[in-house]
Amino acid sequence: MSRGIAWGLGILILSTFILGAYRLYNRLEMVESVTKITLQGEARKNPLYAARIFLNRMGIPAETKQSLQGLKALPDTNSVLLISSKRSTLSREATNNLYAWIEKGGHLIARTSHSNDFFYKNSKNEDNYQSSDPLQNLLSLKTGESIRLDDEKPNIQLQGSKRPLQLNIKGFNPIIYLDEDLAHADEVIEIEQNIFMLRRPIGEGMITLVPDFAFIDNRNIRKADHAEILWQLVHGLKQPESVWLIHNDEMPALWRLIWNKAPALIITLTIMLILWLRSASHRFGPLIPKAPESRRSLLEHIQASGHFYWKHQQKGKLIASTREALNQRLALTHPGWKQLSNAEKITQLATRLERSEDEIQQLLFDPNYAVKKNQNEEFTQLVKQLEQIRNSL
Repeated sequence: MSRGIAWGLGILILSTFILGAYRLYNRLEMVESVTKITLQGEARKNPLYAARIFLNRMGIPAETKQSLQGLKALPDTNSVLLISSKRSTLSREATNNLYAWIEKGGHLIARTSHSNDFFYKNSKNEDNYQSSDPLQNLLSLKTGESIRLDDEKPNIQLQGSKRPLQLNIKGFNPIIYLDEDLAHADEVIEIEQNIFMLRRPIGEGMITLVPDFAFIDNRNIRKADHAEILWQLVHGLKQPESVWLIHNDEMPALWRLIWNKAPALIITLTIMLILWLRSASHRFGPLIPKAPESRRSLLEHIQASGHFYWKHQQKGKLIASTREALNQRLALTHPGWKQLSNAEKITQLATRLERSEDEIQQLLFDPNYAVKKNQNEEFTQLVKQLEQIRNSL
């Protein structure tokens, strides 16, 4: 192929490709669509994931603790502990330890217990509420019924904030004092004359209570001034060295508890199971062939049935079956035999066999005749006589 032809084919192929791409481009249409992006990864299970990222980016080391049950030791008193769970599984002893940690200089930020989850009414005094939450018992506080706000974007003023901060909430469960004398030392943040947030100094530390932390979860922390409110909350006592975020107080899975308590036992059992499976999967030698099933003859079955009837004193059934066989033979050899009466049958058989009618009647029709034969020889003789009669016809 000459160089001119090769160049011509190359230009033709390139032109065809460019023309096809141009026509395809003219057929395509740009269409915009809105796709909802759901939470992915850790954010699906951790509602404080965005809060942790925000604090870290603002220069405060923050870390997530998976469960309140897995909190074996409290942080340093220069740290902030934020618990967004109900704390319903926190024992009274653990609550006392937490309270002592606050007195030593720790800062706890926690949610209040909702009345429909933790409170019960004393039947003797309807105005006396007692909480099953040990922490709120120590603070002499309770949670009121949920209220709906007229203004869904109220402003709150926190100590340390240079301006009012805006919330974006529809309602909340207000905090109520059981002892009004404790209110003078607290920093109380109210919304529509209801206590939304409370800060109380305890010893060298502080506790901050809010109805819930929905306003700083992954979806709501970007709204209004929620992120700055979180910043002000963790700085309520002093500049924190770190922040621990706990969003779950459920018990860990059973397998995780076993692994944490006895990892050596789990490893040993796993190795033993693998070794047993390996030994059980090998067979030594060929399979033993299955022996063929032996089949008995029909005569053996009949003989066994006869022994059974004889052993259980049922000689009448044996005689009845023999007589039935004789009657069937007579019905085949003598037409109309079944239509004859017993007396006619006895007369005909007596004439044919040259025997007396009484003997024929006993052999064929007497039901008690076989029962009277108690001896084996007598019974055998009776059956033999019936068999002789059957063979002679």
